Amino acid sequence: MSLQKILTTDTNRQQRRRVGRGIGSGLGKTCGRGMKGEGSRSGGKNRGPMFEGGQKPFWMRLPKRGFSNFATKVVYVPVKLDIALARVSGTELTNDAIVAAGLIPKGTLAKLTGGKDIKADRKITASVRATASAKAAIEAAGGKVAE
Repeated sequence: MSLQKILTTDTNRQQRRRVGRGIGSGLGKTCGRGMKGEGSRSGGKNRGPMFEGGQKPFWMRLPKRGFSNFATKVVYVPVKLDIALARVSGTELTNDAIVAAGLIPKGTLAKLTGGKDIKADRKITASVRATASAKAAIEAAGGKVAE
């Protein structure tokens, strides 16, 4: 028995490359990057799957057709009504109050969903979008929804 056999590490893991440790290591001097060119510089050889060697890529050569509403699209994040009522204090369910409660990220819009029987101990005024079932549940509890 020897120390090499006692102190073994996990052999399934590949050892990291120790570059620049002399010519005997096989990765000395240029550290396996070759001589000159883009690949030898930092930030080089990271071109991505759509790169075509500097030629205009195929996806850029194709004609652009059709309609896209990407720039003006409004996305609403669904928020369950019972969770919103539990987390938001006060009587008003506004978008800012829902963001402050940490239910949605800042800069997004909320839409109340899920209109199960809610136990509201306060009259709720919701000034966000709501599904028909959530709107009915709020109105049944004596509140109102104004989008």
